[in-house]
Amino acid sequence: MNISEVVKNKAEIISLKKAEVKTVKGGLTSVSKTSAIKGVFKDSELSLQRTIVGNTYLWMDSHDDVHAKNIFSKSIQETKNIFHLHDHEFKITAKVGEPLKVYEQNISWKDLGVEKEGSTQALLMDTEIIKDYNSQVFTEYKNNKINQHSVGMVYVKIDLAVNDPEYEDEYKVWSDNIDSIGNQEKAEKKGYFWLVREAKLIEISAVLMGSNELTPTLPEHEDPEEADIITSTNEPTKVTQDLLKRRNI
Repeated sequence: MNISEVVKNKAEIISLKKAEVKTVKGGLTSVSKTSAIKGVFKDSELSLQRTIVGNTYLWMDSHDDVHAKNIFSKSIQETKNIFHLHDHEFKITAKVGEPLKVYEQNISWKDLGVEKEGSTQALLMDTEIIKDYNSQVFTEYKNNKINQHSVGMVYVKIDLAVNDPEYEDEYKVWSDNIDSIGNQEKAEKKGYFWLVREAKLIEISAVLMGSNELTPTLPEHEDPEEADIITSTNEPTKVTQDLLKRRNI
């Protein structure tokens, strides 16, 4: 679809986006491995604690979306249950962990392995991955094999950004935001993008390939004191123990 067609059908496309739950649509590009962000890291036989990146903002994904900073702030404050699932299967058996904390954090592009000055914001989840929920996913996390995640979300506020002065409103959105995008070249090649200013967060899933590739599981740091990372091979946390008691395990 060319720019004129996108602008002509703007209202209809936005309505269609708002009518669906956005999940993964894989489209990987090459970036360096994330290694400089702090997170939780704790192991026991029955549970793991990890920090996962659900989404990185100001990055054009495979839906042609660019998520604005604080896109999920309102939703995080208002939503009681945000789930940690696998593969966007929204059912009880798809749970892989119990979220401990969901938050947005400013982070430099270089700490994400992107050669760009300045910073963006990432959606993080501190989660307790429970072996009894899904032993295969538990083992994959334990062996550092899960390095892509994706959000299940509902669009709330969207703007169209177009690289063409003929379309005054859309061109202003483009001009105001293009320089802040981490993969700016991709947006320039496309000629437009959808700026998602607000969305409702439903879940974060472990996936094989995310719409946004800057969505790893954070690694264990070499210096736990400096990185505020917890490492242990002792008993499960109270959260896990309580869950297992309820299951009579």
